[in-house]
Formats: sequence, C-alpha cells, structure tokens
Amino acid sequence: MRRYVTWSFVALAVFTTLVLLATLVAERASPWLLAASAAAGVLVTVHSFFWEGSPPVLLTAGGLVVSYGVWLAVPLGGHTTLLLFFFGLTVGYLTTTPPFASWRWAVVAVVAALVPVVVTGADEPARLVGLSLAVTIGLLSLYAICRLNRYGFDLYLEIDSARETQSELAVMRERYRFSADLHDIQGQALHVSRLQLQLADKTLDRDPVAARQHLREAEQLIVQTIAETRRLAYGERTLTLAGELANSTELIRAAGIVLDVTGRAPVGHPADDLFGHTVREATTNLLRHAQAEHVTIDLADDAVVVVNDGASTPIRGLSGLARLADRFAEVGGTLTTSHHEGVFRTEARAPRSRSAE
Repeated sequence: MRRYVTWSFVALAVFTTLVLLATLVAERASPWLLAASAAAGVLVTVHSFFWEGSPPVLLTAGGLVVSYGVWLAVPLGGHTTLLLFFFGLTVGYLTTTPPFASWRWAVVAVVAALVPVVVTGADEPARLVGLSLAVTIGLLSLYAICRLNRYGFDLYLEIDSARETQSELAVMRERYRFSADLHDIQGQALHVSRLQLQLADKTLDRDPVAARQHLREAEQLIVQTIAETRRLAYGERTLTLAGELANSTELIRAAGIVLDVTGRAPVGHPADDLFGHTVREATTNLLRHAQAEHVTIDLADDAVVVVNDGASTPIRGLSGLARLADRFAEVGGTLTTSHHEGVFRTEARAPRSRSAE
C-alpha cells in the first residue's frame, strides 16, 4: 500500500511536469521559465517520496520557493494556471505532515497565492475574479487530495493493526483453550490419583490386596493422563459426552459414591464436546470440593444435569464452570449452577440439534 501510494504520487508529479513543460513550449515561454518549471517538477517529484513523513528542510524550502516563483509567472506573464500545480502539491505534502498538519497552513498558502493575482489584476475585475476562483479551487483541491490520501493510508494502517490484533487474539484464545483443557486433564487426574493413594494408605495394613488395587488404579490413571496430554499436545484429542460419562462413572464409584445415571446421551449433538466438558468439570469439582454420598446425572436430548448432595457450603471460584458457561453462551446455550441445602446442581443446556428434532 505504501509503495502504491508513493508511486502514484511520483507518476502524477512526473506526468504533470511533462504536460506543463510541453504547454510552456507551445506558448513559447522563456528559457528561464522552462528551466524553473523543470526544477520545480524535479523538486516536487523528489518530495513525493516523503509524503508519509517529514521531508528534509532544504527540500521543502527549495520546493516552496521555486514552485512559488514559477507560479508568479502566471499573473505576471499570463501563462497557464496549471503552473499552480507545483506550488499546490508542495503545500499539500507540507500541510499533511507534522508539525504543519493543519488546515490553517492551507489557508495561508491560498492567501499567498492570491496576493500576486490581486496585485496584478486589480484593474481587470472579471479576470481577477476568475483567476482568484481558479487559484482557490485548485489549491484546495490539491490539499484535499493529499489530506484524503493521508486519511486513507492511516485508515489502512488501522485496519492492518486490527488484523494483527485479531491474529494475536486468535492465538491467545487457542492458548487459553489449550490451557483450560490441560487444566481439566491434569487437575482431575492428580486429584483422583491423590484420592487413590489416600485410600491405599488407609487400607494398606488391614487389606493389602485392596491397597495394591488402589495403587494400580492410580498408576493406570497416570498412564491415561500422560496419553491424553500427548494427544492434546498434538491436536489429536477428541472429547465426547459418552467417553467422559464412562470415565466419570468409574471415578465417582471408585471414590465410594453412589451414582445414578438416568436418560440417554444425545447422539451427534453439535454441543457433544461441551456436554462432555460439563460432566468432566462437575466430576472434578465434586471430588475436590464436596463430600458427596450420592450423585445423579440426568441426560436429555439437549441438556445434562449433574447433582451431588455433598456441598455443605457454597462453592466459590469454580472458574472452569464459568469458562464453560461462556462457551455455551457462544452457541446459544446456557450453563447454570445452584446450591440449596447442601445440594449442588449443575445444569447445561444447548440448542436442540436437528437430528434430535
């Protein structure tokens, strides 16, 4: 975009310079005016490469002086008013870059261009009015072209920055999703392994066989967690409600908690992975924070409800469920929790799938 704008200005400056020189030759202008116009054209062309930033001071000063001198040949010598182009474009570049980026400088340039017109054309009112209008419209048009070009390029930079920010947000969201999944995998596995080790420690003296069983279950869980972590790292892990339901059933009953599963898991529901996350997160929370004796999991075509009776005090800081609630909201569903008289209820609802309908 920067190269396109730059070379557009350069092409405009070169083309107009050649046209003006050809016109002056046709008008049989003096060699001095031809040389001055060529010099102004060179300065304006070089100035075109600095449209985005502040040009060198000598280049700006030289361009203003030479182009204004060329412009004086119009009211004094009656040449074509197109010679205003050099002065107008130099002013346009100058008034769109700091510290002169203000419309006031454009007004000053218009006044400066009108001075020789008024002085030399005071005795010809019709020519004075016509030339004054031409000068004002010409200069303001060149100023507007440069200003709109600057505005368009700044807008392009904002869009490019927004695109870059969007890309960074996409990366951050993916990292957030990965960390959330990793937290679910590792958090549940570590807590259940700790529970199995505690059970093994308690039963080691009175029932070594049961203790070894608990140790084997803890080891198996760790092996499964390592495998799931590897699949997650390589993007091969898929989570389903049926798989998480089977896993949670095993974990809850291994902890000595009575579990009742009612209903039938929906098949092919678009929110199947979200339902699976709900069962996983609810299981992790009740194992970590509750002292449940009975758990119920109710399944419907578009809902999953997990209820446990071991939440004696309100559970705070369940960030996993809060994240899931946001994900359900994105697909038009809801995830709510409630706590009443020691019973903690997690209810997830998603839009009914077409297959279910």
